Amino acid sequence: MSSSSSPIRAAMVPGLREAGFKVRTNTWHKQCQDTILVVNLQKSQWGPQYYINLAVWVKQLGDVSTPKEYQCHIRQRATDLPDKRAKTLERALDLEDESMSMEQREACIDELMRESAIPFLESLSTVEGIRSALEAQKLKGCFVNRQLKELLAASP
Repeated sequence: MSSSSSPIRAAMVPGLREAGFKVRTNTWHKQCQDTILVVNLQKSQWGPQYYINLAVWVKQLGDVSTPKEYQCHIRQRATDLPDKRAKTLERALDLEDESMSMEQREACIDELMRESAIPFLESLSTVEGIRSALEAQKLKGCFVNRQLKELLAASP
């Protein structure tokens, strides 16, 4: 990843570190009892745009210690969270967008990670939390793996 991603990555690190995530390249993992929470920083192949991918691996469905984001049972981009600041985050992750200063960009990313993305993932840290979120339709914009849906349907 190019050095130009460092302001984005640097803005993500404090909140993730405080929440107990451990980094491996540009992917952070947090081990929970039922799940592994995953945050991944992805660069667009077309330009200086970045994406923050959020994901959850359910341990009952496989024994993996550091799953890749695309392997996870629940996946969503941070810019797709139901948060009024999502469009601002999209601008902050686009290094071609010069409408915000680097300080504004970093503050926006840090704030959304701490106040929206991390709490969203932590609400899915247990199978019961996932079940509740599905029932409350809080995962409408997420990819939810068929295996996970079958597991939740089979167990009350």
